[in-house]
Amino acid sequence: MKLTIGIDPGKSGGYAIACGSINDIELFPWEDESSFIAHMAEIKANPDFLSVEAAVELVPPFVGKMIPSSSSFKLGYNYGFINGTIRTLEIPLTLIRPQEWQKSLGGLKGLTSPKRKKALRDHANRFFPSVKGMTLKTCDAALILRHFLINK
Repeated sequence: MKLTIGIDPGKSGGYAIACGSINDIELFPWEDESSFIAHMAEIKANPDFLSVEAAVELVPPFVGKMIPSSSSFKLGYNYGFINGTIRTLEIPLTLIRPQEWQKSLGGLKGLTSPKRKKALRDHANRFFPSVKGMTLKTCDAALILRHFLINK
């Protein structure tokens, strides 16, 4: 069976995992580094998964004038940590720019946080109506995963 992981590297982000089908996903909010490492290592070691791949949001070098540098640092740190973990486990990795995975989603133009985040969650709920626990923390990961699976 093939397993695909979509990851939002934000400190309050999360990851989504599709096992075989885009309609069969599980959501995981970001907890801590050791939990993420353990979960990724468990996935990689599972003999039931014939292949594992990951799609991670490519963090832009400049996130905006209104974003404090401390938040940018945390985002960059988490992004590097996640990519390092994925690469260390030799899981094939694809980086996806936010503009790329958000391009086909309507109603986002001119919206800023938190209205933008709520609109993204609404899109995720529409695409994955049977998935329980779609939150502001996990919706981007689900949408990144969806974009990757549809466009690869």
